[in-house]
Amino acid sequence: MHAAELLLLGLYPVALCVCIGTDIARRIIPNVVIAALLFGFAVLAVLSPLPDLPLRLLLAGVVTAFGFSLFAENVVGAGDAKLAGVLMLWVDPVQVPLFVLACGLLGALLTLVAVAGRRRNGLHPGVAAAARARTLPYGVALAGAGLLLHPFSSLLGHG
Repeated sequence: MHAAELLLLGLYPVALCVCIGTDIARRIIPNVVIAALLFGFAVLAVLSPLPDLPLRLLLAGVVTAFGFSLFAENVVGAGDAKLAGVLMLWVDPVQVPLFVLACGLLGALLTLVAVAGRRRNGLHPGVAAAARARTLPYGVALAGAGLLLHPFSSLLGHG
């Protein structure tokens, strides 16, 4: 198995699963995971020519800048901003609209699960949601969308 295949079949899905687990458990997306995804993509770009590399880099920069503007307004966490940016390297540029849609749907599902859990615990959902609105682990939706689209990636030879 080639190094590029190991990166695609191992690093990327494992890193995203770690992001999901740590974001649920501690509301943190570890910087080491973001760095591993960034480094892994750099190695992949060296091992396999990517004709759309400039567009991937542009999208990653734009999404990271937008993510940090949302972070500055306390809308998302810094880990979410970094994860969204690095995922733009791995997601095919033509898949970005699907990625956004999948993030939105997974985020909505995450919100419904959180509200249902709070309701089950006896708290009025409106009060509980207002009290915990900043703790919704949106990295789960970001990483989940990345995992959903990964099997259809041109990086795997499907494009």
